[in-house]
Amino acid sequence: MRPSRALLVAAIAGALLLAGCDNLFMQKNREQARQRWDQSRSEMITKLAEGCYQRGEYGRAYQHIEVLINAGVTYAPAYVLAARLAEQKGDLDRAHGLAQSATAMDPKSPEARYVLGTIEQMLGHADLALAEFSEASRLNPNEARYVLAEAELLVSEGHAEEAAEHVAATAKRAPGRAEVHAALGDVLMVVGQYGEAAASYRTALRLDPDLPGIKERLATANYRSGAYGEAEPLLAALADTEPEPASGWAYQMRGDCLMALGRLGEARALFESRRQAAPASAVPLVGLAKCDILEDRLPSARAHLESALALQPKHPEVNALMGYVLVAEGRPGEALPHLRLALKQPNCEGRATLERLLAHAENLSRSRS
Repeated sequence: MRPSRALLVAAIAGALLLAGCDNLFMQKNREQARQRWDQSRSEMITKLAEGCYQRGEYGRAYQHIEVLINAGVTYAPAYVLAARLAEQKGDLDRAHGLAQSATAMDPKSPEARYVLGTIEQMLGHADLALAEFSEASRLNPNEARYVLAEAELLVSEGHAEEAAEHVAATAKRAPGRAEVHAALGDVLMVVGQYGEAAASYRTALRLDPDLPGIKERLATANYRSGAYGEAEPLLAALADTEPEPASGWAYQMRGDCLMALGRLGEARALFESRRQAAPASAVPLVGLAKCDILEDRLPSARAHLESALALQPKHPEVNALMGYVLVAEGRPGEALPHLRLALKQPNCEGRATLERLLAHAENLSRSRS
């Protein structure tokens, strides 16, 4: 029996439909394979470029990554690295555009947010930079770089207390990260919490004794917090290991610690040795004058301060001490210009005490005139 025309048409149509479905399936497979290849190729070239970047071979890194950018791939890490390279070349506008493209491709990439934040900061857009750093920290709160960048910007914008909260939270999440504890100490120093800063520095030192500058920061925090017994041996070690004249600050702080601890003989010997090593510096003369004041040797203190003034006439601490000595010697009229000059200096410490001493000297001077 011969098949009807209708059955033949139906069979042919069915075969064509099956062939069409097969073609669509094959096209989808080919497209997926192409996408997988593009992804693998993008990852491979980006890793190759990142290796060059880390070795400082910026030209080669740029050549590799430009292949992907010119091809229009949608691989966010490639655009992040391209933004870094453009930033390194000083082309901030292009870097900004590339970083924005990276965040658009992958809004949940903390590294893309972080790089965009660094570029916004370089462009002077503090609010935008802070928003990007904050988002990077939210996306990956365990990455120290993101939190530290946010904290540094908060401090520079006058929000040190908020910065301390962020870094303290990170330190709790990552108790083994020395750099985080050191950064927390830095922020606490800014807000004047010197004892807490010293505790953070001690933790950082225990975790990484070779962390750059950690011993200096710990010694300074102990000194600022009044823990002179802890600060003095650290400062002694630093003064012995640092070359001249970098060790000058350590000698000065150590001398102050020795005086605070009542070890005036050691302090005087230290300042005398410093005067011989740095005869053009006013610092050891100030230290010797302080020793004299504590031992009630006012004429000797005044002589040391006069020598210091000859070297640095506008030194605020020298003028403040000279004002005190002259008032104590019953010469308030001569003390007034020194006290006023000291108070004019923006870095004058103990301003409230000096203002009271100035008022006392003015009253004495008026009563005698």
